[in-house]
Amino acid sequence: MFRNLLYSAFGILGSREAKALEKASLDPGATQLAKLMSIITANADTVYGKEHGFASIKTVSDFQDAVPVNEYDNLQPYITRVSEGEQNVLTSEMPFMFATTSGTTGARKLIPITRSYVKEFRQASVSSGYHLLRSFPGVAKGVSLSVFSPAEEGRTSAGIPYGAISGRLYLEEPPLIKKYVSPLPYEIFLIKDYESRYYTLLRCALVLPISSIYTLNPSTIMVLARRLQTYASRLIEDVERGTLTAPVSLPKDIQSALRHFLKPQPGRARELRKLIENDEFKPTKIWKNLSLMCCWTKAAAAFYLQDLPEFFDDLPVCDITYGASEGRGTVSIGQGKQVLALRSHFFEFIPENELGSGKRPLLAEQLTVGESYYILFTTSSGLYRYNINDIVKVAGWHNRAPLLEFQHKGGNISSFTGEKLTESQVTNAVSAAILECNLKLRFFTVIPKFRPEPHYELWCESFSEETAKRLTPEVVENLRKSFDRHLGLMNIEYDAKRQSDRLAETTVEFLIVGAYEDLRKHLVAGGVPDAQVKVSHLNPKKEILGFLQEYCKQAAPR
Repeated sequence: MFRNLLYSAFGILGSREAKALEKASLDPGATQLAKLMSIITANADTVYGKEHGFASIKTVSDFQDAVPVNEYDNLQPYITRVSEGEQNVLTSEMPFMFATTSGTTGARKLIPITRSYVKEFRQASVSSGYHLLRSFPGVAKGVSLSVFSPAEEGRTSAGIPYGAISGRLYLEEPPLIKKYVSPLPYEIFLIKDYESRYYTLLRCALVLPISSIYTLNPSTIMVLARRLQTYASRLIEDVERGTLTAPVSLPKDIQSALRHFLKPQPGRARELRKLIENDEFKPTKIWKNLSLMCCWTKAAAAFYLQDLPEFFDDLPVCDITYGASEGRGTVSIGQGKQVLALRSHFFEFIPENELGSGKRPLLAEQLTVGESYYILFTTSSGLYRYNINDIVKVAGWHNRAPLLEFQHKGGNISSFTGEKLTESQVTNAVSAAILECNLKLRFFTVIPKFRPEPHYELWCESFSEETAKRLTPEVVENLRKSFDRHLGLMNIEYDAKRQSDRLAETTVEFLIVGAYEDLRKHLVAGGVPDAQVKVSHLNPKKEILGFLQEYCKQAAPR
């Protein structure tokens, strides 16, 4: 089969890149210096390069002395000039697009994307894909159900497109890859109506040999799984008749792009109806070759993994690796092991409690296992010493290269009296509490409350209407106590403040069932890519709070 030949060819390419990364991990200092100097040399004659003396930089110390740690505001004036068509500003290579970040409020950031940057990004992807196929060979037996966002949302005044890098990377895949490995049409993700987009995605997927599911957010996977149940009969009728009855009628150009999938398949429809009759209509039965799910599994996203077994049994879940539009941070080298992407970008690290201290950032080989750091990116797209505001933790070593795990966004720390509570601690405390109380939640967030006394309030949504009915006052009180106790176990300063009554006991509010799904729709309607919906588990933004406030209700007396 041609698909097997493609996977074999990918295996050869991936093996080469994996071997190169393995060699790099033996001497990360030399690898990183070479990467830095290639970026500096290529851009020495740019506006930014001349202003910061790139031509005189010979060492990492020279670079750190010449170039300040940057946040987006520092680089925005240069990016604006590039967006208006000016060349040779940040990079000698003109960006062919801008990636938009997925902020939930305020103006979006435009991240310049050059061809050299895409090459850097793909190096990590190829190596990760190689190790993934070695760990899960069943993936090669079918195709991927991937969820991404439109590559073009608009254009700058100079006509440069901006949009999602995930969509752009898909569009630039070779035609054979689109046909035999990732065949879901790009046009699906241009459908603006939320329900119709997911319906159409599932309608097409039902007639494909899906062997893997690939999307950033595990909550997106759950949306797909629940929509399978909601629309089961309607989807099967469409499969049988070769039709597409999406909730909202689709434009003709999108329908035309999907025509390959719209052929009557009565045999497949019979198979699917049989699964319903046997109470087996779930992904692992619908797609017999389904071998793997790839999504975020770390930090706040880990909370949503508890929902997956309801529909996917014990199907393996692989972390999608750490990265963003601004850069690729890690490469998967085996289940649970992510090594710094040494060959992709140049990296520096600032200890979590030293941001702004003026101390010189550390390099890859200077880190300490168990410690957490802000990570700085220098890439060939014009981000120099860029603080992406992410906290990563060193989980171990592979040769001399660090293994990293994403923790949470920097700065999302709540501290009434010095407890410095983090999103990771809150997530772990809630996860432990619901396990202890034998509860299932679909969503939660924790709100710092100043009145009547400083305390933390847990807002959560029951997994279903059925579970909501079992929320007696005793159950809610047990959850509250358990959450409060586990916060103390996660954070000794929180425990001390509670013992001294400087912090009052936690409280609990339940949201109306369906709140999180409605919030997702609200954010997507506002322009957030649905695969990247991220709601903080600690002190969410004002817009989120305002929206959820309407869904609060007293589930039971405290």
